[in-house]
Amino acid sequence: MGELFGVIASVGVVASLLISTWQTRELARQSAINNGIAGASAMYNGLERLHYIETFIAAAPELHVYFYGGADLPTQEEAKARVLTVTRMLADALDYGLRITTLNPDMERYEGWRDFALALRASSPPLVQVVNEHPEWWTVLSAHWSANPYAGD
Repeated sequence: MGELFGVIASVGVVASLLISTWQTRELARQSAINNGIAGASAMYNGLERLHYIETFIAAAPELHVYFYGGADLPTQEEAKARVLTVTRMLADALDYGLRITTLNPDMERYEGWRDFALALRASSPPLVQVVNEHPEWWTVLSAHWSANPYAGD
């Protein structure tokens, strides 16, 4: 009789280990799916931020040159204030985009935000000026630029 209980106990342990293995595998699969969803959601949020800023540029096309055309800050105070405001918003969006790519393992190899940040450094002197004046406000963007030297700085 004692041997029978030993066999039953052994079967129970083996079954428990098999169930535990299956649960661990399913948890890993669910975690991977959740990471992918979180990455896609964060990417969408970043792009929404960027698109929102682009609406300001679309509404005032004369701003385009300050972000994509290499123009320095305007000297006229009202125009300068407008460009600086949009510039700070753009720096926020870039910093966010770079940050989310480092936080989510599924996005770690995504280069879109990194490349875009470098392209804007080359085409937007106001952005470079603002970020260089306050690197502690945009720590991820500033660090990314520092890690990728540019002759135009």
